[in-house]
Amino acid sequence: FKPSHDYISYFDKNNTHWVIADKYMNEIDTVKCTLGITDYHDIRILNNGGYIIQSYDSLFVNMSDVVDGGNQNAKINGVLRIQEFNSSHELILDWFAFDHLNIQDFTNLNLTNSEFTWMHGNSIEIDYDNNLFFSDRRSSQIIKIHRTTGDIIWILGGPLNEFEILNDPLNGPSKQHDARRLENGNLILFDNGNDHQPPLSRVVEYGINEIDKTATL
Repeated sequence: FKPSHDYISYFDKNNTHWVIADKYMNEIDTVKCTLGITDYHDIRILNNGGYIIQSYDSLFVNMSDVVDGGNQNAKINGVLRIQEFNSSHELILDWFAFDHLNIQDFTNLNLTNSEFTWMHGNSIEIDYDNNLFFSDRRSSQIIKIHRTTGDIIWILGGPLNEFEILNDPLNGPSKQHDARRLENGNLILFDNGNDHQPPLSRVVEYGINEIDKTATL
């Protein structure tokens, strides 16, 4: 259950949609993405009655055009889509990973396989400047996007990392969850730590300088 303002939401896995209830647990609405399979990891319900959710699509792509040895009919699972709706359920943002990221840059994935999973989004955050960032566990990265254009603003961690990570002996998160912005401006997340040597789970807080592109533990 996720409390948001005067609402409570939960995910119905059988019907792959979110159920919205009032504070007395009376169900008042159901919501889902217009494309792909709606995902259960996060929902952001807004003060104005709008909401932000995510889904996944699968694509068949000729990966031989992308990487040497790529499969000519590769199935890419986990292509993330983030959608924002207003209070009238009208779609106002449709961000699709394949339109904004180059899969060739994801050197952590085996792009020559006949089938592979690209992304695992597990949290969506509305940032201080009203843009969005989300956690992609699959590639150990946090991606900030422009809320209107969908353009990439920055990427923290993973194969596309743009930040110098300071004072962190493990050099950033691994397979993280739940990236959030604190009131003091810092970014906090749960670092699952699967690929740390040795594996180590921890909660980490970073001071983020978006101009100099530094993240200080």
